[in-house]
Amino acid sequence: MAEEKDNGKANGETSPGRSYLVWLAAHRDRLQHEQAQYHALEARWSWIRLVVFVAGVAAVVLLRHDPLLATGAAVLGFALFAGTIRRHARWEDRRTFVERTLVIIAESMQASTQRDRPARAWQQPGDPADSSMSLPVVIESGPTWPLTDQERDDLDLYGPPVGIFGLLNRTSTDPGARRLRDMLDSPCLSPEYILRRQQAVQWLAGHHEPRLGLMAAIVVLRGRAGHLDRLAQLLRQAECPRRSTLSTVIRLWSALSGLLVFYTLIRIVGGDYAWFRWLVALLAVNGLILFVVRRMFRRLWAAVSPWTSLVSPLSRLLAVADHAGKELPDETQLGLLKEHFQRVVTDARIPSLGAWLEWAGLHGTVRSLFNVTVFLDLHIAEAVLARTVPGREVLLKGLSALAELDALCGLASFSAEQPVACYPQVAPGTSLVIEDGRHPLILEPDVKPNDVHLTSDKRTWVITGPNAAGKSTFLRMVGVNVLLAQVGSAVPARRMYWSPVRLITDVRIRDDLARNESYFLSEVRRLRRLVLDAETGAPAFGLIDEPFRGTNSQERTAAGVALLEHLMASRNLFLVATHEGLLAEVAAGTAAAENYHFQEHLHDGGITFDYRLQPGPARTRTALRILEREGYPSALLERAQRLLADGTQATEPG
Repeated sequence: MAEEKDNGKANGETSPGRSYLVWLAAHRDRLQHEQAQYHALEARWSWIRLVVFVAGVAAVVLLRHDPLLATGAAVLGFALFAGTIRRHARWEDRRTFVERTLVIIAESMQASTQRDRPARAWQQPGDPADSSMSLPVVIESGPTWPLTDQERDDLDLYGPPVGIFGLLNRTSTDPGARRLRDMLDSPCLSPEYILRRQQAVQWLAGHHEPRLGLMAAIVVLRGRAGHLDRLAQLLRQAECPRRSTLSTVIRLWSALSGLLVFYTLIRIVGGDYAWFRWLVALLAVNGLILFVVRRMFRRLWAAVSPWTSLVSPLSRLLAVADHAGKELPDETQLGLLKEHFQRVVTDARIPSLGAWLEWAGLHGTVRSLFNVTVFLDLHIAEAVLARTVPGREVLLKGLSALAELDALCGLASFSAEQPVACYPQVAPGTSLVIEDGRHPLILEPDVKPNDVHLTSDKRTWVITGPNAAGKSTFLRMVGVNVLLAQVGSAVPARRMYWSPVRLITDVRIRDDLARNESYFLSEVRRLRRLVLDAETGAPAFGLIDEPFRGTNSQERTAAGVALLEHLMASRNLFLVATHEGLLAEVAAGTAAAENYHFQEHLHDGGITFDYRLQPGPARTRTALRILEREGYPSALLERAQRLLADGTQATEPG
């Protein structure tokens, strides 16, 4: 049986649902108080820093007649000023981190209480513009089942205004959003891999403060659309420069040139202006060298210049990796991510790379002066490429770990926010059992929980009932919960156990004019996937709503019965919603199938539905009663009653 989610523990862990919202509100209030404290401390140290700077300058000015005391005052003032800068930066960092955490809390509270707009984007993320921007795999997903556009549409994966993706999406990075998309579009089929991801999600969902902290750390990368993709692309394209004899000679000469320039400047400042001629001659020689090897410098600068826009993303990636390397546990898949983050901190050499890129950001006269004196571009290019190429795999896998963590935090936040939720357990054989299942896009108290119990003995349920009674929503609820289970998330149900399945749906059929397909032809081609199923391995799970509803009643009934008999003879699991009573009769006469129905209630105030699944086929007939209540002519109603009693059906065109 599935274990119900229970987060009532220490470390900011609470019980799910409403109590989680209570915890979020209390945590938000506490952080807002801390934010005010940090803001006050930041302002205080800002003033202290200013006072120390002014006092230091004043001390040096007052003691200028005593060089020894002036020097001592300058050194002491500089040390005190540096200390105040560190203290000011410390409180500023704490304040900004709290502010980012408050952003995450606001999004979580919105996602828990609203379905009219998502906390983050609901649209399906697109792939990067270039295949070189793709990231390596750091956590394997095992065998998967790719969903088609039909399943994505039927289950409202990317439907406005929220959709299932919008409900799960809390990602702050483009790679993270794409990773979450891939999890949903290709759910796992292996119980082993599902369990591994589920354990990681469960840890994050059960440790609220660490999860919010990790998400707050990743928030710094928001608003950097395309920068992480560009970083991945540059890492793949970077090549170590070939150390030619010419570049070696220029590097050696640059060291000597720098010393000579420094010496001549000292002599000139000392009043020996004759050295000015030597300085001009030295700069002229260096200028000639730059002109002769200009192609080499242009090539090196072309390789380095794109990196100058990535200083900030690199430093922020380092900050995220440092935070995640400290906060993530050693167990579950999170331990693997932790190792990659720690390697980014220790092996990627981001601080020194950032320092060299800061030099590369120089422009205009300053850059020209450094080039003509010490050939700065050559040193920058070789230093940058010497740090990026050896650390290429570390950084690429660090980016992939970031995307994985970003997506997992979304699944964990959704899991923590559900008022009723469990982590499904994998069952042997072929089965699908959901108790008190809910559709996550329907908020309490409007949601009506229902059960499903499919096994190898009872593989098919035929569900009847009137329109708007809940048949299609029930099919989608079961399909969404199966999908969530196979991506490792908690599901909105009291209990669930199942065998991983290949999910195939036929719930919402439309014309496909682009393929010159009619409504009926489009439906026939989609149902053929279930009829001709020859896949080995995991069983299929089919959701079918009104099979062959695009043709006339006689053919629809005949084809529907034949389809149902064919499906029941397979080893797969099916939920079939229909208005056809004959399909219910076929199910009643088959040991492998059962009948269930939704019921309407007609009264003076109109027609209502309780949306509760009941055993057996639908027995009520209210269509003629509704016509009568709406004032249809008595002759028309009497004629309809006679046709119904005789079992006569009007002929429909094919």
